[in-house]
Amino acid sequence: MTREQGLAVLKIVFVKNGYWKLLSLVIAVLIHFSIRSEISHLRVVTIPVETDFEAASMGAAIESVEPRAVQITLRGSYSEVNKLDSAQMGCVVRPKQKTSSLLDTVAVKIRASNLRGVRGVRVVAIEPNVAVVKFDVPMSLNVAVAPPVVQGKARGRVQLVYDQTNAVVKGSRRVLSPLDVETVRVQTDAIDVEGRSQSFATRVRLYPPGEAVNAVVEPSDMVVNVLIISEKATTRLERVPVVVVQPPGDANRWLAEPAWVDIEVTGRSEVVKAITFGQIIASVNGNIPVVPRSVTNEVPVTVHVQQGLAVDEVKALPPAIRLTPIHAGPAVSPSGEH
Repeated sequence: MTREQGLAVLKIVFVKNGYWKLLSLVIAVLIHFSIRSEISHLRVVTIPVETDFEAASMGAAIESVEPRAVQITLRGSYSEVNKLDSAQMGCVVRPKQKTSSLLDTVAVKIRASNLRGVRGVRVVAIEPNVAVVKFDVPMSLNVAVAPPVVQGKARGRVQLVYDQTNAVVKGSRRVLSPLDVETVRVQTDAIDVEGRSQSFATRVRLYPPGEAVNAVVEPSDMVVNVLIISEKATTRLERVPVVVVQPPGDANRWLAEPAWVDIEVTGRSEVVKAITFGQIIASVNGNIPVVPRSVTNEVPVTVHVQQGLAVDEVKALPPAIRLTPIHAGPAVSPSGEH
């Protein structure tokens, strides 16, 4: 193909009916974005504003950050947007002092790079998009740590063991100086013990007391050993019927004496107290040779516990019963003669 032929082909492709081609391109772009807007999903979330204290610790402490929360609008597919955990989201600003004075105020622009926990989606808007940070003279207090709060119901008595009884709170003098160290306490995360039956260890975060939300606590967390102490209890189920177990087709009949037994159950207090009739049954083995009525058949009582019911010990009282054969009477002829 010569140069003139190549230019002619390009002219046909790009110039001939150029207005129609341009119009088609514009329509295609508009359709693309309209479809994208229809299938994408918007989600508005309010997240707290935090500060990177290390970046701002140039001899000063952070007194306040305004606003304390921002509202962000996220766009993405329905699954991508809704799988994000709002509890893991946050806005972290990194202010820097502009003057050598400890009493300084700076404005920090909030961008998508300041957001945490929003990976995989597009940030459409941040409102407001500016945070105002005030600095102050630093101060520190030695504050007692409040006992962690326990949530949920454990399978036993809960006892918390931890070594951290005090923590150092560092922050603004204007904020910390009014606090009474005798009454205020460093707070911790709550500990969930719902359904727990075994002891475990967990790490909880420490939070500054009162309104000192921008203060820093050292150490930032502590380890708590959660001991689940199982309290034993014993209960007695009275007059539980005894079932005589026999193979299919066995014609022998037995009289159980006594026909009922009491069953003592030992286990965790909350489990034992919740046992209902029918969760524990008693049986004896009826597959034994038939003997004269004068002979005593003593057989042990077996206790059966419903699957999933966790108990430590079960005991039948009495532990054995007598089985007496029931002999069939003489056959009666159709005429009524024996």
